Amino acid sequence: MKNQPGSIRQQNLRKILLGKYLPSGSIDPAWNTADLRGAVYEKDFLEAYEELGGRLPFPEFIFHVPLMEFGRFCVLLDEAIRFNRYRAKTLRSDFYENLMSFPLSKYRSYCRKYETECIKAGTAGRLWTNDVAEQHFGPAQAPGDLGLSGSPGWKLTALKDLATDMLARKKKIRLLRIAMWDDLLINGKLMKINELLMSPEKHEQEAILKFVERRMVGLYADDL
Repeated sequence: MKNQPGSIRQQNLRKILLGKYLPSGSIDPAWNTADLRGAVYEKDFLEAYEELGGRLPFPEFIFHVPLMEFGRFCVLLDEAIRFNRYRAKTLRSDFYENLMSFPLSKYRSYCRKYETECIKAGTAGRLWTNDVAEQHFGPAQAPGDLGLSGSPGWKLTALKDLATDMLARKKKIRLLRIAMWDDLLINGKLMKINELLMSPEKHEQEAILKFVERRMVGLYADDL
């Protein structure tokens, strides 16, 4: 499978899924926003870019998507850096209103509740700002300062997440996003995927697998 190795949580989730699903490696992990030109979602994409403060007529760039690919479906684990006010802006896109399998209300809630965790995880180096991000969104504030122009790196990450969801639809990929803030009931106690994936015991691995299986059924609510 492509896209190795990822964080320890990603590695553990991959191992759990490989216990049931056969891996595949047919999808190129390098995706290009240029493929959204002329697509049915182009207008929504450009509106979100403008809402984030984008400066160019069209944000064209290639980016890497760390898919866990299993033939019939693909999985992305969304960790702390994905949940903040900029991702919340992209989640207001009309595109998501018709995407039945996407946990929209949960993701919007996570963006509100866990931005502090995003700050802890995402103020270092290129996560906060980089040349490509500043080309699109201008200069950054000091790390952790979300006033005024805030973080161009976070804005670019949010735009990439929107582009990923749109391009997955265009490529007819059934994409399952799992958030590190998702809850699972383990022995009568709610625990977050974030905790469980650090060092999951056998019964926790089984619970995670059942969670994925339930979510996977929902992927077929959307026509590709």
